[in-house]
Amino acid sequence: MRDLMRLPGARLIQHALLAFAAWAVLMWVNGSVDELTNYYLALIAMYATAMFGMVILVGLSGQVSLGSGALMAIGGYIFALTTLNWQYIPLTSIPMNGVWAMLFAAIGGVVFGLVIGLLGARLTGPYLAGLTLGIAVGIPAIANRFPGLFGGETGLQLTVPYPDGGYPAVAEASGEQFVTELPTSQDALPSAGASAGAGDLLTSDNFPSGDASALPSVAPGDLLTADNFPSADPSAMASVAPGDLLTVDSFPSAGATPEASSLDVSVLDPSTGTGTDGVDLGFVLERWEASLAIAVACIVGFIALNLVRGRQGRVWRAVRDDPVAAAVSGISPAGSKVTAFMVSSVFASLAGAVFVQILAYVGPGAFGLGLSLSLLVGIVLGGRSSLVGAVIGAVLLVWLPEFVLGLAGDRGWDEQVTNNAPNLIYGLLVVLVVLVAPGGIVGTLQALVGRIFKRTARSG
Repeated sequence: MRDLMRLPGARLIQHALLAFAAWAVLMWVNGSVDELTNYYLALIAMYATAMFGMVILVGLSGQVSLGSGALMAIGGYIFALTTLNWQYIPLTSIPMNGVWAMLFAAIGGVVFGLVIGLLGARLTGPYLAGLTLGIAVGIPAIANRFPGLFGGETGLQLTVPYPDGGYPAVAEASGEQFVTELPTSQDALPSAGASAGAGDLLTSDNFPSGDASALPSVAPGDLLTADNFPSADPSAMASVAPGDLLTVDSFPSAGATPEASSLDVSVLDPSTGTGTDGVDLGFVLERWEASLAIAVACIVGFIALNLVRGRQGRVWRAVRDDPVAAAVSGISPAGSKVTAFMVSSVFASLAGAVFVQILAYVGPGAFGLGLSLSLLVGIVLGGRSSLVGAVIGAVLLVWLPEFVLGLAGDRGWDEQVTNNAPNLIYGLLVVLVVLVAPGGIVGTLQALVGRIFKRTARSG
């Protein structure tokens, strides 16, 4: 095995297999859980993508950064502007899609990372922290200075390029009232007792052509929500909130109305995952978001793993440990810092592009200073020099607020206390880690394992 690992490209293949195995396991988990867990998986993968870059910048390069949230904003806004304004890639006839938009976001991350790295190459300690803090506050605020381009404080609503068969964007009706009647009962659906099962989704194709034309902003095959029927009596729907997708279960079991007698329910075909009208009813938005975030995180993790374990990783560690000795050895400390900033910026920009697709929105409020501080807290808790620590930190960033909310609900805490409790716990955990376990969770576990092996070797 050692001889095989010495072959050219062996380490690259090993890292590729590791990344593929992680992707396969996570995709299996993603397909086996409910929509809420899919959403949490998407957030964890998105945070991990950004924190892989922080491992390189903070852990390996030894620099302080409070601006990762601003770098995510760069990627998010570039993704939004390219998808909203370009139907084709400039100077080509290639149609714009989500993959190309994320590539443009990565290029933007390279450019901004280079600029920030050059500005901070000769700064250390609190001066570098001050620079990145100014970036974290200033870049999201630029949206307010150019509201015509960036949407100002309200931000921009995205038309996310979902795959074919997914949820197409539904434009607003510009105040027009839909005149189509909403059925008030399962009995009003002719096929409800025969071919339709519980949970089957309604689409615009379920309406005859005359009724479908009354939905001016809905295209054929679009999935319908309660918002498509503002004239309907809300009491006729069972537990349906605005924006909810309509299914057979949305209607009570009695009280048929003649207006709905021409409706037909789309039925899911288990063998193909599509409905009888060809619409992909097996598409789950949260699952798709998690799939996207997991794929990006695994690709970024593969790149980061090769950098960390390769020559560039040794260069970063050398400059971090002793910049004078590194300079004597022919390594440029300034060039090393600029490279670390560029790599971290690219990863953060990709995470921002994923984030805005999860939100279907981009605005300065989504990339405030709190996001940068949360990423820094996560990397300190998980272990600032470990890629595994970045994943653990991402899990903590998603799990801890939900844990606090559940605890607050059980104990009846005041809303103001509940909203601020996660920040208080973050601060206490950081102080505890700095005092007791400076290496974070991963560093502490590695130290414990090392001590156990040493004791075993001595006793043996």
